[in-house]
Amino acid sequence: MNAMSAAYSDPEVKKDPYIQQLIFDLAKQLSKGKDAHAVYYHLSQELRGYALGNDFKMPKTLSNLYEMARDSQKDYRKSYFEPFWKK
Repeated sequence: MNAMSAAYSDPEVKKDPYIQQLIFDLAKQLSKGKDAHAVYYHLSQELRGYALGNDFKMPKTLSNLYEMARDSQKDYRKSYFEPFWKK
């Protein structure tokens, strides 16, 4: 939530109403108890598209948020599939 708050408040992010609204909506979903992994997956996909559409340039707060969401997904996938690998 701290990374989402920092990105939401960033003046550079405020220039893109879609991304700012996305962050707001996803933070609200987290606060209502939606599965964090689903939220972070959605966030990482959206921010990947943002990066592609902006020649891989993004504000530092969005880059940090993307890395956090991406790393969360890696950890989730690893913990989910690891029992299958050990069989």
